[in-house]
Amino acid sequence: MLLLSLITLFAGPLIYIWLHDRRSLAEAFDRALVVILLSIIALMLIPEMFEVLGWAAPGLLIVGYLLPWVLEQLIRQAAQKLHLASLVAAAIGLLLHEILDGAGLAGSKLQGSTGMALVIILHRFGVGMIIWMVMRPAFGGRIAWLTLGGMGAATIVGYEFSEFFLPLAGDTGIAAFQAVIVGTIVHSLLHRGHVHD
Repeated sequence: MLLLSLITLFAGPLIYIWLHDRRSLAEAFDRALVVILLSIIALMLIPEMFEVLGWAAPGLLIVGYLLPWVLEQLIRQAAQKLHLASLVAAAIGLLLHEILDGAGLAGSKLQGSTGMALVIILHRFGVGMIIWMVMRPAFGGRIAWLTLGGMGAATIVGYEFSEFFLPLAGDTGIAAFQAVIVGTIVHSLLHRGHVHD
């Protein structure tokens, strides 16, 4: 699962490069990926979370959904004061997200949740594409590939040291952690258009 998640991270920019001049095909691919991810979340992951967490599951999903918005607000405030601070905050947030993805993969393996692993892996196509679209025009291809390499390394760290990132070793802690991750993924899927702004 870890290797597949790394492949999809780097496949995202390659697919973007290939689809760059085929706009209608790129939009169709994007829509299909979002529908598949939201379907897996709704039909597989949310029922699994309810089974383990009960009515705490929606609250944790909401926390995960709001977390990226809070980070965006902090980054905007930093950008008004000091541009470099906003870049550092964005980089830290990005690496944290990748560590959580790696820990989420390890947690899904512990819990036997193939749905969670599938959502994380498919989600990384979009993450790779977004990083490429943002970084390459601003800093060039080499920095964009290095950024993706750093993200891959952070995922490996999250996976290998998941016991430090998963709040509890039991099923409840892993399910709660995964609920927050799913909330952040839903946020990124529903609000992915603002990346272009």
